Amino acid sequence: MYKQSLLGLIAVAFCLLFTSCQVGQEKKALKLNELFTNHMVLQQNEEVAFWGEYTPGKEVTVSGSWGKEATTTAENNGNWTLNLPTPEAGGPFTVNIVTKDSTVTINDAMIGEVWLASGQSNMEMPVKGWPPEDPINNSEEEVANANYPGIRMFTVARSFSLEPLDTIIGQWEVASPETAGEFSATAYFFARRLHQELNIPIGVIHASWGGTVAEAWTSKGQLKKLGDFDKDIEILEDSSFLTRPNIHKIHPNLPTVLYNGMLHPIIPFTIKGAIWYQGESNVSRAEQYKKLFPAMIEDWRTQWKNDFPFYFVQIAPYQYHKSSDVSLDESQKLRDAQRLSLKTKNTGMAVTMDIGNFTNIHPANKQEVGARLAGLALANDYGKQLVASGPLYKSFEKSENKLILDFDYKGTGLMAKESLSGFEIAGADKIFVSAVAKIVDNKVLVFAASIAQPEYVRYAWRDNGIATLFNNEGLPASSFTTEE
Repeated sequence: MYKQSLLGLIAVAFCLLFTSCQVGQEKKALKLNELFTNHMVLQQNEEVAFWGEYTPGKEVTVSGSWGKEATTTAENNGNWTLNLPTPEAGGPFTVNIVTKDSTVTINDAMIGEVWLASGQSNMEMPVKGWPPEDPINNSEEEVANANYPGIRMFTVARSFSLEPLDTIIGQWEVASPETAGEFSATAYFFARRLHQELNIPIGVIHASWGGTVAEAWTSKGQLKKLGDFDKDIEILEDSSFLTRPNIHKIHPNLPTVLYNGMLHPIIPFTIKGAIWYQGESNVSRAEQYKKLFPAMIEDWRTQWKNDFPFYFVQIAPYQYHKSSDVSLDESQKLRDAQRLSLKTKNTGMAVTMDIGNFTNIHPANKQEVGARLAGLALANDYGKQLVASGPLYKSFEKSENKLILDFDYKGTGLMAKESLSGFEIAGADKIFVSAVAKIVDNKVLVFAASIAQPEYVRYAWRDNGIATLFNNEGLPASSFTTEE
């Protein structure tokens, strides 16, 4: 009797175990991340990531019409990921994702260079502009001439979330007069210069949101390392957050919510690098930005497991307040925080001191912004011999009552547009006065009659600083201060 009962219990336990395993192995339809669709661009000469869902324990094979394939098995939760070797740039190709019971075919796939473009409104601003207040130069002509089958853009729909998401909304669009008007202007003009000079397909994944802060684009784990946002994160982690709408409201400028909603779902799609146009919404917190921005760059590279190149736009001069009191100016401090971020490896900065608009935070000349970002990539990543940056302050030496400034990226020489102005010097008291500035022996000599022993120097140190110092290649110097 006891033996029969024991056997019965074993049989029941086996059945329960078998049933639970069957539930765990429930059949799932083949699913791909939204980035893997018609017209996509894959990074050339790489083992590019593919991922999605399928029945646990079952095989998934991805093959490209260029003759390579890779196979993996879906994990217990149904997730699968693999890496497919890609050839040199070319196309169009076909990609098949095959399982025992289904096949997904992706048509018109190109192999080339893939870049991520992100930031706030100056990155989001489309080729057609936001007329009438915020136009793009020659926008109608640019849209009409946008016949570039080798340029494709995937625009990630706006989304914010308290927790990391796995899905996005968007699709790959081929550049044409019918589509390009909606493309990010900065990203499109960046891609266009690369495409024209490299003669290969260029893909851009565009994820930006106007008016947003850098901490919203940074993961929670990285923000916790900084410590500056602990109170906000603690509130977000409170389980009652969403049940108290009269006290707390979720919005896109909360820490980490845009990383969760718009970046996490596209990781680890294989990219060459990133371009970034943001900073206006962090203008009042320049000191914090000195830590936050490099931390965000490090975070993205960590998430992608790739120290990819990261090129960013320095915010343009703009009058952020309506007072005539220049002591209220702050954006020059944010520009300097961006300049100091160049200490982060494998970065570059497109200076826009000469193409801003003091009365419009959205400058119209996005063609030059995109071209300057592309110049950084061409010089640093594609072996082109060109000067890709304007002069960047390097050091100074004293000579009696004068300071002699030296710069990196002087190109074939320093030059002034009209008269050299915007320089100020100060003694140990840090009380700055206007200075006379002259280019001598490819350096800038600065002095003021009232300062006998100068210790500090700064340039274009205003919200609406004017660019007067350039290199002969026509690229402007960044505003700067030597103050610590």
